Amino acid sequence: MPKSNFKSHLPLIIGAILWLIALIFASIYDLDISLAVADPMSALGRVLEIVGEVPAILFTSFNFILMSAYFAALPEQNRKSRALFGTTLFLAIGTAYYTTIRTFIYITDYRSDLTGDDISVGILEILISAVICAAVVSSMYYAARRLGCERLTRVYSTAFACVKAAVTTLIVMWLIKLVWGRVRFRQLEGDLTRFTPWYLPQGITGYFSFPSGHTANAAVIFTSAYYLNFLPESKRPQRAAAYILLALWVILLAASRVLVGAHYLSDVLFGAAITFVIVYFWRPKCQAL
Repeated sequence: MPKSNFKSHLPLIIGAILWLIALIFASIYDLDISLAVADPMSALGRVLEIVGEVPAILFTSFNFILMSAYFAALPEQNRKSRALFGTTLFLAIGTAYYTTIRTFIYITDYRSDLTGDDISVGILEILISAVICAAVVSSMYYAARRLGCERLTRVYSTAFACVKAAVTTLIVMWLIKLVWGRVRFRQLEGDLTRFTPWYLPQGITGYFSFPSGHTANAAVIFTSAYYLNFLPESKRPQRAAAYILLALWVILLAASRVLVGAHYLSDVLFGAAITFVIVYFWRPKCQAL
């Protein structure tokens, strides 16, 4: 590997080594770590459970909006462009609504655990979610259309790459969850004999601990770094700061999933790793504006 190329890949190499060390540690002490730190009623853990998926899913919704605005701004409209506009706008609305209603579901789950009552999402929460969704999508679409056709054309491939990474992550994560069937720590309910190590898939059991979906969603927000390719070389310090902030967000959310007993250390390690591989694979080749 050429020296310059090796230097550019050094952070990835260091990250992979640290991840492997953490995985070895988790393979031995997964259950012990959760026994030591897990608290299903941790306020920090539950708050991050509520809001943790919002940034990545809303960002995906915005990328759908950018795509729909691009199709709407095309000078020559035809059946295909109108169909693509409608499809991407529908997906933008769907992902935005999923974010809002899912947030209410997490809130009601937390309230149920706090009070001991069986609280579920009602018609009021559904209506509020719809209103919030409409306001968010309208605001994003207005902002996207203000970019104009030329800029929308430049960012379209990046928005599409972000969407591909998010959708691929969703599919891969749920396929693995479905066949792995690992019981969450907080679902053990004191029966430690139900614990299984990450490397022993259990098949379709209805349990979805491995890998961590929240951590994977947190890592999906790394697709926002695709847009850093539009920055000139003089903005390299800002790029570095952005990567650090994104990494800290992923680490914080991953730690909160172990803290709240929703996942083991190995779950969050694989949740992050799988998404990082997908994000890296779909990265676009963009030039600065």
